[in-house]
Amino acid sequence: MSKPERYSYSVQQKVAWGDMDAFGHVNNVVYARYFETARASYFDDMGLWESPQKPMEGGPVLTHIEMDYRKQVRFPETIDISVKLESVKNRSFSIICSMWNQSGECVLTGKAELLWFNFSTGKPAAIPDVYKEQFFQQNK
Repeated sequence: MSKPERYSYSVQQKVAWGDMDAFGHVNNVVYARYFETARASYFDDMGLWESPQKPMEGGPVLTHIEMDYRKQVRFPETIDISVKLESVKNRSFSIICSMWNQSGECVLTGKAELLWFNFSTGKPAAIPDVYKEQFFQQNK
């Protein structure tokens, strides 16, 4: 595993008691929800939900996610989730993340690949220019 890094955009996530599994640590599938929450917050702060393209015919759909678990996390921890736009193509983009415990240790690294999808036609589509501009502004 490569050395994890913190990215400039981050959100805090409190671990709920119900996020834990029978072994007393956060269930592995819960991290996918944490990552999803961080991505949604990132999009919101970028203003993508308030785009002139609304109402949207299309939007991002998750096509692939990968996560490397590095340390266990338990209630009542608060995790710092940092995310960064990794790459943008014509119809897809990827976001990477790292999650950190209160001791400053990386507990997870991940990557999500998303495809722009036209909900009206049911097919992949090019990312609208207004969104690409936002993505490239954030990726500087």
